[in-house]
Amino acid sequence: MARARFDHWTISRRSFLALSAGLAIAACDRPGPRPVRPPRTTTTLPPVPPLAKDPFTLGVASGDPTADGFVLWTRLAPEPLTGGGMPPVDVPVRWMVARDESMRHVVGEGHFVTGPEVAHAVHVVVEGLRPDRPYWYRFAVGDWETPVARTRTFPRRGHDAKRLRFGFGSCQSFRDGYYAAWRDVAADEDLDLVVFLGDYIYESGLRGAVRSHLVPEVITLEQYRNQYALYRSDADLRAAHAGAPWLVTWDDHEVENNYQGVSPEAGSTTPDPAQFLARRAAAYRAWWEHMPTRLPPPAGPDLRIHRSVDFGRLARFAVLDTRQYRSDQPCSPADVGVLCPGALDPAHTLLGTEQQVWLERTLRGSGARWNVLAQQIVFSRLAFTPPPDAIFNLDQWDGYPLARRAVLDVLASARVRNPVVITGDIHASGVADVKADFEDPASEVVGTEFVGNSISSGANSTLGAVLPLALANNPHVRWADLSRRGWVRCEVTPSAWRADFRYVDDVRVPGSPVTTATSWVIEDRRPVVRV
Repeated sequence: MARARFDHWTISRRSFLALSAGLAIAACDRPGPRPVRPPRTTTTLPPVPPLAKDPFTLGVASGDPTADGFVLWTRLAPEPLTGGGMPPVDVPVRWMVARDESMRHVVGEGHFVTGPEVAHAVHVVVEGLRPDRPYWYRFAVGDWETPVARTRTFPRRGHDAKRLRFGFGSCQSFRDGYYAAWRDVAADEDLDLVVFLGDYIYESGLRGAVRSHLVPEVITLEQYRNQYALYRSDADLRAAHAGAPWLVTWDDHEVENNYQGVSPEAGSTTPDPAQFLARRAAAYRAWWEHMPTRLPPPAGPDLRIHRSVDFGRLARFAVLDTRQYRSDQPCSPADVGVLCPGALDPAHTLLGTEQQVWLERTLRGSGARWNVLAQQIVFSRLAFTPPPDAIFNLDQWDGYPLARRAVLDVLASARVRNPVVITGDIHASGVADVKADFEDPASEVVGTEFVGNSISSGANSTLGAVLPLALANNPHVRWADLSRRGWVRCEVTPSAWRADFRYVDDVRVPGSPVTTATSWVIEDRRPVVRV
């Protein structure tokens, strides 16, 4: 039986009652008798206000898929770049889920009441569907209706799934380039999932190489909402959201570049701790309002986003948060330098205690063939100069060596099967062997790291200058490239994982061609090789 679960904690009591009364239980999508409909009540839905313009300018999306459902997202915003343009009232939004693209075989439908407290965002958690199959959905409000979009459920936990096809990407600076990579993702109708690894928006900078932001820097909740709306004004990004479910996490630019936990970046425009936490609360709230996630809304400046998702027994995704809980970097305000004693303090954390314990439990308890760490920053050691005074990017896992050691110890001691780290952040592509001990080149290979190219964000010129030396100092890094933008397409079976690095010819040109530049394969329980 398809049904919607109401997980919206922040709208008014009147909206909750209206939603409870207006929810429609549709035809059963499982074998068996038709479910009994809930009794009628006198509570009614609020009226739909007159809307002269299309309220669905930001498109639709789905995410956080499970074996029996997913979350459906949209946001009503007829004037998306200036606050949304909706009247300050609660509005009922109709949703429908069907087994076919023509929407003739509807298996779930109802109304979700949204309001100004959440910028008229909609998060419908749909459950009770059949596992491991595609579904189609749409929204409607008044006379306005969205195009039909596609999503899917995952195989049941424990099911021996035969194949998973997914893509991952990160770092989509609106100013730096067009989204040809997302056009390529949207055209790939075989994808079961898109994993986004952070930097969905960029918080600063006005004019760029090809496009412009709305303001020089976003700080307030309204500004963050408008920035998300600006990014979603791109048709290619909207199409990628409409083609497959997404699994999302954040990095730093959703709040501020290189912030660390409760500490703003050096030279921040919000340097006062209380001021920065208010900014973080606004940023987290806007992220939640615009992401297709079943997570509850943030409580002030806090939102737990680490979670795991299983694709049968074929793959387990452990989605990490390497920003919210990390300690401030003690060694260099510029985040580049040598390791100092403070970085070796056991209290110096990257994941925080609770997330570290959760990750260990998630990895040790996994029966999956492939165990994916979906996270933001480079995990493998990347020394820019040789020891003993090696220089590192301390904003990466290199700046938190004990935190990395704890993860490596779990991978080795639990004999976690086929760990694969997928990474964003640095606007570069790379493939590396994950070593049991990065200080010992002869140590065992316990996994693979794929660093994905950015969707559009430009490369760091300093990193480009030192890359040849870094490759020489780190023999576990098999390959790296800084020059091109794009995404990574992965096909996973019980016996092998193939990763195709898809590159855009020129992000400055709308409609630029996208081609596969290099491909890598991991066979079950073996190191990665280039093919």
